[in-house]
Amino acid sequence: MRFYNRQEEVEVIRNLSTLSEKHAHMLVVYGRRRVGKTRLVLESLEPMYFFVDKKTSALLLKEFSEIVRVNSGSFMPDFSNWDDFIRFLFEHSKDRHLIVVFDEFQNFRAVDPAIFSIFQKYWDSYLDTSSILLIFVGSYTGLMKKIFIDEKEPLYGRSTAKIDLKPLNYKWVRKICMDMGFKSEEEIVKMYSTLGGTPRYYQLVESYGLDSYESVLKSMIFGKNALLQDEVRQILINEFGRNYTTYFSILEAASLGKNTLKEISDTTGIPMNSLGKYLNELASTFDIIERREPLLGGKKMGRYFIKDHIVRFWFRFVNPNISFLESGRYEIALDQTISYLPSFVGRVFEDIATEIALDNLPFRVSGIGRWWNRRGDEIDLVAINEQTREILFGEVKWTNKTAGCGIMESLKKKKDLVKWHNGERKEYYLVVSKSGFTPELREIMKSEGVIGWDMQDIARMANL
Repeated sequence: MRFYNRQEEVEVIRNLSTLSEKHAHMLVVYGRRRVGKTRLVLESLEPMYFFVDKKTSALLLKEFSEIVRVNSGSFMPDFSNWDDFIRFLFEHSKDRHLIVVFDEFQNFRAVDPAIFSIFQKYWDSYLDTSSILLIFVGSYTGLMKKIFIDEKEPLYGRSTAKIDLKPLNYKWVRKICMDMGFKSEEEIVKMYSTLGGTPRYYQLVESYGLDSYESVLKSMIFGKNALLQDEVRQILINEFGRNYTTYFSILEAASLGKNTLKEISDTTGIPMNSLGKYLNELASTFDIIERREPLLGGKKMGRYFIKDHIVRFWFRFVNPNISFLESGRYEIALDQTISYLPSFVGRVFEDIATEIALDNLPFRVSGIGRWWNRRGDEIDLVAINEQTREILFGEVKWTNKTAGCGIMESLKKKKDLVKWHNGERKEYYLVVSKSGFTPELREIMKSEGVIGWDMQDIARMANL
């Protein structure tokens, strides 16, 4: 699969390479597994590349010694210790520009934690005299943040740049799917809702020759030896460590739509006064959930949502069906998933509509998001312009039923609950419907200037 997007990140890396010809630079690249970190670096540069595998220190050092020999083109003995190896890199870069990548850098914790202090020692000594670009790549966000952001760690404050590589957005995922032969916008939305913006998963879809969403579910998630069936579990267990069961319980509750502190506490049985610590770690340290507040609402009404679609999908549909999957009853798990899929995809469709709305509304957007209040009223999409006092209220429907006049009636009732320049603002309405609009609603939309988007409109505006 060809390399998609990431132009800004490529430019950052190449610029650092140029700067490091004069003095040392250290780039930290982190993000979830499969998001394309290694591909990004190797597409940008031609470095000396070291993969930090979890093996004995002696074996890894021997492997790295061979890589140095191949890259330097001269015979040299194996390094006897890590101090000699790291000192060699800095010494060697005094006479020639050197670009060095250590992939899965956090694994040095298992190999030999003292290596971090050795890097710090020679970095501080050679910073101004060597022309080296050190790139440290890591998949486990929590560990990478600890290594470089925790002030107690040796490499704290040493990096000169960082890239937190995020999953691709819907427009780029759509481009990938279209290039693979997927033509139905509905199928592509379902793919994105399930696999998220992680390029590697779409590369697997392509390599297996899968040509429909259902075949992806059967082959990659709900089949015998399905490649992604246990993917999320393994990633998160490695990330969380021995206390993973508590984090798993919180994530499963969130995947079921239990998004407030009280709802998560009631569902998991974790006391509210203990829950904050775990939620903060899931958000700040591991970057798996996010706390969202209602646009134009109170800060005390925040809700917690899983950021990554495949993580949310796994906790919603795979983890609760582990017994069926382990016993080979794949069809039961698949049938249950398909029956509850529309409401799951509907929430992602709201995010897609929000992404597209940013560039396709009749005014420049200064704020956009969902709105809700304590009473339980919700509006799927609200966008504002603070300066011009323009506001848009939107309803997003992912159902097989054509959107009717009731949607507009409901939206008009709820919009007055939003307290923001009431009586002075200019109001707009947006209805996004997977299945289109009834003739009656179309007439109202035409006469009142309501914006309406169906799947063809989404496809047109999402096209890159």
